[in-house]
Amino acid sequence: MNPLDTYRALIERGSDPALTLYGAPAGAPRLELSGKVVANHAAKAANFLADDLMLEPGSRLTLDLPVHWRLLTWALGGLLAGAHLAPDGDTVVTSRPAPAAADVVAVSLGALDMSWPGDLPAGVIDGNAELLGQADALLDASLADASNASAFARPDLAAGPRLLVVDPDQTDLIGLFLHAAVSGTTLVLSGWANAEQARRLEGL
Repeated sequence: MNPLDTYRALIERGSDPALTLYGAPAGAPRLELSGKVVANHAAKAANFLADDLMLEPGSRLTLDLPVHWRLLTWALGGLLAGAHLAPDGDTVVTSRPAPAAADVVAVSLGALDMSWPGDLPAGVIDGNAELLGQADALLDASLADASNASAFARPDLAAGPRLLVVDPDQTDLIGLFLHAAVSGTTLVLSGWANAEQARRLEGL
């Protein structure tokens, strides 16, 4: 599986929804993100990791983020940059920043947060603010081949118009997202508290 397939499928989807989120995964009561918006966020993350942080293809990247749409855009961005998503990376993308020797990128989870609210520990990078200045399009498509996207393969995923996922773990969610995007499925993501609301409003 190549993350470029996911990225290109998202672009082709255009204004059609790729993600619909409820509650904590949205950072808002409800949030819908089009394929183009998700692709743009992922491209910005990939460009930042490759060009600004100079993350080498095959380097290990840790995503210390909860089940949330920003987890998915940073995951796809990392894979497009050729990273290996792993729990022990030298570069960490986190919503719980603390001083560390590794490159630490802080990500605020508010639906429209354009920067980290408040002060950050010394040396920690404001990921929300840094992505604003990045190009919307992927700058180097050759890096993705070095990623470990195959570790998230979900060949058992059946294609359909929408797929509701409630409180998945991080690995399952990334795999479901990568395959749902390629198959044209809109991923509906909800926390347990909002699951019944999601089913009712999405007709699932």
